[in-house]
Amino acid sequence: MSIDEAGGIHIWTARPKDIEPAQWPQLTAWLGAPELLCAAKFRHDEDRRAYILAHALRCLAVATLLGVPSMSLAFSSEASGKPLLTVPPDQAIYFSHTYGRTLVVCAVTRIGEVGIDAEPLQQGNADMALLRGLIALPDAQQRQAAPGSDSTQQFFFYWTLLEAYWKSKGRGLSFDHPALHCQPTPQGWFEVSTSQAGLGGHGCRGERTWAMAVQGPSDCVIMLAVTASLAHAANNALRLVHHTPVFEPVLATQHGRLQKPRPLHRLYPPDAPASAASSMQAATCVSA
Repeated sequence: MSIDEAGGIHIWTARPKDIEPAQWPQLTAWLGAPELLCAAKFRHDEDRRAYILAHALRCLAVATLLGVPSMSLAFSSEASGKPLLTVPPDQAIYFSHTYGRTLVVCAVTRIGEVGIDAEPLQQGNADMALLRGLIALPDAQQRQAAPGSDSTQQFFFYWTLLEAYWKSKGRGLSFDHPALHCQPTPQGWFEVSTSQAGLGGHGCRGERTWAMAVQGPSDCVIMLAVTASLAHAANNALRLVHHTPVFEPVLATQHGRLQKPRPLHRLYPPDAPASAASSMQAATCVSA
């Protein structure tokens, strides 16, 4: 099965701490000139490395789905900051990435606009009052049924949902945005709409935005948002396919320049069965 035949929404995760020192120059070679300029502006090495890894991971994720060499890709961004794939052009592919000192994540799909966010679980930064006006929170009993009873987990569940949703719309989080409403589904997704989104609470007839907490390290919360047509949701499972990249060290040089790393990746868990219980059921691909 090829990676494209697997379909679904592909989630790539990597940790900066797992990258060997000799690999950082190789990963940096994946970045374009604008990204290199941005990376050089970081004051702290931890932030610079997270940025480099996130953009290298994005390059790998997009190239893998398209089935093209990573070095053939070129990216740019809109005025809002939304990243764009400019080479090759006219590709029906959607992607989003997020990075922090402990974890970087990239989501890529052909289904529709996608956004992803990840945050470390930090108790001191969890203040439910910060969500006021940004999201219509359910009552305490419903919150406990979704993210769990831990208040820190609840806060970052909704905070990452906000970030992922607005990234999927090509905008950053702002108090100028209308509040979000989240309705849980029996399949574990959340249907997300805004208070100013027209008919049915959604911006476009025939489309819905769904959100889901994605499996990842226990010290982080990862949230995915994707906009899919009702027809797609009815006829195709919104499956999640998880990837862990493995970068092989390449220490040899050619003509005095470092070669680009040889990217490998694996899907996990390797023997997990794909679920077909529902058209909205998250599933895991068994193999590549």
